[in-house]
Amino acid sequence: MSNSAPAPEAPVFSVEDVDVFRWRLEQFRGLGFTDADAHDLAASEADLGQARQLQGSGCPPRLALQILS
Repeated sequence: MSNSAPAPEAPVFSVEDVDVFRWRLEQFRGLGFTDADAHDLAASEADLGQARQLQGSGCPPRLALQILS
């Protein structure tokens, strides 16, 4: 008999959720973030509009990442 707790269920994402994530990922990549950083930002609640403003004002992607995170 095992005393381990059951594994938590993986979240279920709708097609719309996946589409939004992919769109956000491409938007962040287009702003100059690395693939890994763009992925993290797309998965977070980072404000894409703020990212655009930062990029438009000449903010380097590394500094923008710190601001957005």
